[in-house]
Amino acid sequence: MQIWFKLVLLCTCVLLNQAGIAKDLAPDIGLYEDLASEEVTGDFKAGSHVKLFLPNLPYLAISHAVNASLVRPADNEQGWQYDVAVDHSSIDDQIWEFTLREDVRFHDGSAFNADSVLLNMAYFKQQPFTFTKLAQILDRVEKVDDFTVRFYLTEPYGVFLHDALWLQFYTPEYLEKFGWNGKSTCPNLAEAGPYGLGPYMLHEGYVEGDRSTAEVVLNANPQYWGDNKPKVETITIYTNLAINDARDSVLNSESQVDITPVPFADEVETVLSKYAKLTVSPSMNNYAMHFNMLNGSPAIRDERIRFAINHAIDKEILLNLSMLGEGNLSPTTVSPNFHRVNEAIKSLESYFDEAASGNASDIPQLRSLVQQYQRENSLDPEQPLALTLFVQESFLFLTRDIQYFLAQVNIDLHVEATESEKQVFSQLFATQEGTNEQAWDLLLWGNYDWYKHPWTAFFVYQPGTSWSTVLPDDKLEQLTERLLRTNVSSDAYVALVADFIRYVYERNYMVFLPNPNNVYAVNKEVVFKPGRSAFVYLRDLQITDQHWSLRGDVPYPAERLRPLQITRESIGNSAR
Repeated sequence: MQIWFKLVLLCTCVLLNQAGIAKDLAPDIGLYEDLASEEVTGDFKAGSHVKLFLPNLPYLAISHAVNASLVRPADNEQGWQYDVAVDHSSIDDQIWEFTLREDVRFHDGSAFNADSVLLNMAYFKQQPFTFTKLAQILDRVEKVDDFTVRFYLTEPYGVFLHDALWLQFYTPEYLEKFGWNGKSTCPNLAEAGPYGLGPYMLHEGYVEGDRSTAEVVLNANPQYWGDNKPKVETITIYTNLAINDARDSVLNSESQVDITPVPFADEVETVLSKYAKLTVSPSMNNYAMHFNMLNGSPAIRDERIRFAINHAIDKEILLNLSMLGEGNLSPTTVSPNFHRVNEAIKSLESYFDEAASGNASDIPQLRSLVQQYQRENSLDPEQPLALTLFVQESFLFLTRDIQYFLAQVNIDLHVEATESEKQVFSQLFATQEGTNEQAWDLLLWGNYDWYKHPWTAFFVYQPGTSWSTVLPDDKLEQLTERLLRTNVSSDAYVALVADFIRYVYERNYMVFLPNPNNVYAVNKEVVFKPGRSAFVYLRDLQITDQHWSLRGDVPYPAERLRPLQITRESIGNSAR
């Protein structure tokens, strides 16, 4: 098939899908309806096996399949649903009481109760996560009765339920071995074994933010106590493939990889694949592109250079060409799909309109700003200002276009790439201590939502923490403090988010890029609905009887090789 025809086909498919009329017309252009969701039964299938490649935050993506917490992630308005808890109450966002389920058991068969919560929280206080301030304000946890616990905080804390997503519970044996890891990343899946509470058990490998095996294997928990039980027996997660190898595996074979994110440029090949289909959903994910204000080039600490970089990058071109329109624009590093964030952005429309008309944002003026800095610092303005970007390889499709935009304003962006997300994190964390081995001025990683709250994006602005490369700023500290104290349902919340967005925008504390959709290549016989975040709802995975793991030696039916319509999930229909 000629490439021009493929491009026309994809454009037609995208437009038809977005217009909602592809179902009627797709057969006329060679695309067929995906019937897999009608063929699955919702039952557990013995011998079933699904393989996923998760290049970004795999430890977050699978954690709630292995472990459990008071609440777990959900694609609903509040962002959570009950897990081991069945009810809760709060007094002034400072005292939180939870009623626990009475039928919960760990993978080893031991009972879970209020004593389990107290033991885990004692270990948490010794080695807590630090991406929020919970550890600083947690006074004590109290057992009311065998299935009721009460958390006492020293001050109001409006995001406690979001933190509770990561208060995951482990057996005493696990805690004695590993405790809470006290790392910048969580959760803590340091060893395979019967240590968790979730619908799947970690059977082989380990997976944490800073280390993991290349392959992680989960087995369905036959004694799972929850209502939403696993349907697939074995799940293999790959953490360290090259993105192109993962794409080729799912597009060109049946059994190597079943699910993988794919670059936007590969949508055509995915639609036309014999074995895969294209599934797209909106997301609350962000590209986190840091300015190294701590030990990068002195130019990065100059507001003019950060301004020039942010305004030289044409965000609309980046979204519509580099990202094929798969995402949305935001004035800062936070997706407007977060709860009430779009209200805050809309409240700033007149400010952004005025800023756009008053700022020196055309290319000659931006170039002049860069050259002015160069002259003031004894640098040759006739030579480009050299900066280095450290980036995960899967995001190179963005960096090539960013290089072009910056070249127009006399900045030469040199790119250092790595396949490993863990390597990006290790260099970012080391920068706070001044021990990073990789010199960098800008750094890019996929900040895929793990919190269901804009703190997912805003926490990178918190000075002095391992995720931030912003210099000390009292006003910024005050804003982050207020954000963590404020409940999303309060009257003050939207105005506060607007203040935060405007403040970091004016100071160009990050590089502001479009927010991406989730774009996956999925085996045609797998039913997979991506959510809006980094979480992968493994308990919801289902396969048809034609899947390679169930079909055995029977050849794949020829009629199932035909290309399928694009599946586009909307925010409204993706709740589970």
